[in-house]
Amino acid sequence: MLNFLKKSYMQKAIYEEAQGNYTRAAAWYSKAEEPEKVGEMHEFLGDLADTFPEKIRAYQQALRWYREPEHLETLAGKLAETMEADIRADAQVSAIESRRLPTLAEYYALAKQWKKAAEIYEELGLYEKATEMYVQGGEVEQVEQIAARTDDRFQRTSSAQQLYDEAENAYRCGQRDKAYALLKQCLTLDPNALKAKNLFDKLSRAFQPTGRLRVYISGEEQEYVLFGKPVITLGRKEDNDIVLEQHDVSRYHARIGFQGQNCLIEDLQSSNGTRINGLKIQKSVAIHNQDMIGVGLHRRFDTLLIQHQNGNALLLHGAENTPRYLFFTGELQVGFGAECALRLPQLPLALSGCLFKVKYQPPYWYWYIHPQLTQIELNGMPVAQCVVIMPGDTLRFAAATLLFE
Repeated sequence: MLNFLKKSYMQKAIYEEAQGNYTRAAAWYSKAEEPEKVGEMHEFLGDLADTFPEKIRAYQQALRWYREPEHLETLAGKLAETMEADIRADAQVSAIESRRLPTLAEYYALAKQWKKAAEIYEELGLYEKATEMYVQGGEVEQVEQIAARTDDRFQRTSSAQQLYDEAENAYRCGQRDKAYALLKQCLTLDPNALKAKNLFDKLSRAFQPTGRLRVYISGEEQEYVLFGKPVITLGRKEDNDIVLEQHDVSRYHARIGFQGQNCLIEDLQSSNGTRINGLKIQKSVAIHNQDMIGVGLHRRFDTLLIQHQNGNALLLHGAENTPRYLFFTGELQVGFGAECALRLPQLPLALSGCLFKVKYQPPYWYWYIHPQLTQIELNGMPVAQCVVIMPGDTLRFAAATLLFE
């Protein structure tokens, strides 16, 4: 009875094959328990398919049925070539397509095309597997070359890791300019170093050369906006350095800047004028210490003008609970003394006068620390001498905390 059924299935399978109905033929050959013939039918379907995905699916199905080594080897080679053509259809292999490369290498290995398999593994950075394939294929020279490349890669990776460790330590200690340079070197050696890339991207975003830094003095609830440039503009438009939203302020209302040792203010043909101590100005006028500047009809700023041999600074402070604007040339002094434009609250310190000297060298904000100011922390890490400040930092010393944005 079983022989009769098998014979019947075989006859139907042969008929369907002769008609070119390979899918039906495969089903009947399967019932007749002829795995090689089932595989052959699927291989025919793959040969006749118009697209790479259809060919690959049919060949993979055939591979599941074949048992004979010669059939497996030949079909695996055909499947690997088709899959590689599909993966490399574009000029550059995409991240999604690259996930298929390990399977491709396995098919080449099944086809005993050892060199092809090794090249794929080498492309993936799987050097041990690549070496194994080269050994199988007797490619002695390739084995030696990959050993040399692996050693070189190990040395480069080790050097890159060392650079990253130095960069991370420099970053935590406030030496962000040094960290940035070290990370560049690290990524040159190992472009795939993920931690280095993340930190480098973070610093790149933080050090956009805006020339502006916000400083909050905790406890006083006072905000300073620092401009590291000699000229600023005031007005209603958002691209001004100081944006004033009142309707009586023109879009570009006034310009203030240092010219040599003089600090000048210029009205930019505003509708409601600019005033010094209540008097409307017609052209550039020098600002003196404790002058009052009027912008439009209602906005007023008191001034503090600091001039010393290492730089000049002008502080503009208006109504209570509004930011104080401070722009400077050269060196800005921070502390308690009369020479300090950014003045801190009195602290339980033996020191007096200047505690910090600030310089802006695009894109870095350097804060130089008084050598006798100890127990100072940047984001919880002890620091000394000089730090490069970036938005998000917290600087703590004595009983004071400075927050930066």
